[in-house]
Amino acid sequence: MKHLVLYCLLGSLSLGCTEHGMESDSLKVIKSERVITTRLVDMSRWGIHEVNGFVKQGDRIVVETGGEYGEIKTIDLDGPGTLDLTGRGESLNDRFRSLSSFNSFDGKTVTALDFRKGELIVKSISSLARSGNSETVVQLPPGEQHLIAAQVGDRVIATGLYEKGRYLLYSLPDQLVRYSLSYPDHPVYPGLQEKTKAMLYASNVLRVRPDGGAFVCADMYSGVIDFCRVTADSIERVRLVRLHYPEVEVSEIPSSRVTYCQGNRFGFLDVAVTEDKVYALYSGKTYKMDRGRAFESNCLLVYDWEGNLIRTLYFGDALTGISYDREEGMLYGITEDGSLIRVNCL
Repeated sequence: MKHLVLYCLLGSLSLGCTEHGMESDSLKVIKSERVITTRLVDMSRWGIHEVNGFVKQGDRIVVETGGEYGEIKTIDLDGPGTLDLTGRGESLNDRFRSLSSFNSFDGKTVTALDFRKGELIVKSISSLARSGNSETVVQLPPGEQHLIAAQVGDRVIATGLYEKGRYLLYSLPDQLVRYSLSYPDHPVYPGLQEKTKAMLYASNVLRVRPDGGAFVCADMYSGVIDFCRVTADSIERVRLVRLHYPEVEVSEIPSSRVTYCQGNRFGFLDVAVTEDKVYALYSGKTYKMDRGRAFESNCLLVYDWEGNLIRTLYFGDALTGISYDREEGMLYGITEDGSLIRVNCL
């Protein structure tokens, strides 16, 4: 599963603690609606059987597939085949890249983070149909474990196992690094070290508003979602929403260790954003009860950029990821079996 990639990276995170009770905030359902979905195409038609992330713009879809190291390919819905991100015939596997944090800030470029090397790979969507390697590689600040990153103009917003702050704001022209904000707390374990809290809230989806002035960071392993604004030189929190905390066992002796319970409710599988809305694909399921289906969702929580829940949408097709097509002004989803779905909710 795509959401387990960080477990492979963080050896001190594990699953399977003894269950214990804890208080959690309840999910308030507002304007619950049933929406219609339409199945469009099966991506196995192009030899793609596992999609870790995708961006759709018009007739072109860019996907991160589930290879050993991860590959990024583009699909022309009107064409016969796929192209590699780095050009025809060149596989990212040949470069030994470990990709995560597949993203598109402006609908014109896609980015993916090689979390082992701390490199953010940037590629123009319009150039994907052309042969040759025209990508840009941004080296993030050394000495840190970067996990999630998105480029916004000449700056990068990132989060990882940072002890100086939850978010990193990196200016590319002058290579200036600023850290902002703290990690969410945990009511069962008050007073945790920043390093431990960084591990606890390490698995996230980060999406930036099209104007670059705000972003949302949603936790995959709990119901915590963070709404932030970006200023000239810092990141400010607008609202931290806690639907439920992660159900875990935490130890800091002799070193930090986080163990997730099998009864832990999974949180946000993916997020798509527009100028005025945040669409969060929410699981709320547990591995104990749902197994692999915990990584699928039939529920979209719709927020404004102030962090207010304004709609709750349910649909028949269980999705693993979503993407907003700015050319069409439509929301699309992907299923576990690789089917492209149109969500008729906008």
